Amino acid sequence: MTSTTTSRIVWPRPGMAGCVFCTIIRDTRGVTLDAAQRFNFFPAAPLCSIAWVLAGDCHLIDHPDQMEDPAMGKKVPALSVFGPQLGPLVSWNPGETYGVSISFYPDAFSAMTGLDLSRFTGRMVEAEAVLPERMLMSCRSFADAVRRDDVENSLPALEAELQDIWAGARPAGIGAIRSIEDWSRYLLHRAAMTDLGRSTRQIARRIKSWTGVSRRDIQGLGHTEQLYAKLHEALEKDDVDWAQLAATTGFADQAHMIRQMRRHTGLTPEQLRRRAREHEAFWAYRLLEQYFTMPDAR
Repeated sequence: MTSTTTSRIVWPRPGMAGCVFCTIIRDTRGVTLDAAQRFNFFPAAPLCSIAWVLAGDCHLIDHPDQMEDPAMGKKVPALSVFGPQLGPLVSWNPGETYGVSISFYPDAFSAMTGLDLSRFTGRMVEAEAVLPERMLMSCRSFADAVRRDDVENSLPALEAELQDIWAGARPAGIGAIRSIEDWSRYLLHRAAMTDLGRSTRQIARRIKSWTGVSRRDIQGLGHTEQLYAKLHEALEKDDVDWAQLAATTGFADQAHMIRQMRRHTGLTPEQLRRRAREHEAFWAYRLLEQYFTMPDAR
């Protein structure tokens, strides 16, 4: 038995700029965790993901009552697609698990798959039901390769295949994207510059089709991202002044900041600070630290 779980971020290769946000690897095999530690808490995000459950099982918690009996939650398929999530996402593993997920900027995912993402917001579906054949075959080959070898040796081939698909779908003019806020500005500019109509309503409809998320929601998630960044900076200095944090991140007041954080995480800033530091189930929030401390890796 090992003593610690493994949670890692792999940043995308340069050729996937504007397409892949990151790859996350989670491995709890050989580690004894109690039932509460086997929950997985994730913040809201406008991203789409392809997820592989390579060992063990995973159940999606979509109702508060399921927190008491998480095995009642919908079982996540071995290969699944998650649409953008406007609220926090929770899952649970009944035992040891080994999983990988690749998160995509939603407009890139829509371009690569041809999907209208307005149908997938807040949903999880079987990959076989929605992915085009070429991408589906690549995902299956990756799963087979990981089971024979490991993620580190298998991921480059999948990345190369995805990069080739992206090259054929990539819109002109896309550059380096460093944050959700950067991406939202690029997306608005792209939606406004198309020849298919430039009225406010047409732009809003285009953004919703490309991303599954409204312009207002995207801007709200970008705002929360900046709050995460400032909170991380304050925690590094061990100097958290909640009122000052609200002011420096552009919220009307501390109460507004708390409401926004609750909407996207289910927790107040203080609850999130404490649980992300102490609780195994909040491992995904600890990975966010790498997002803020290694910006050049993106």
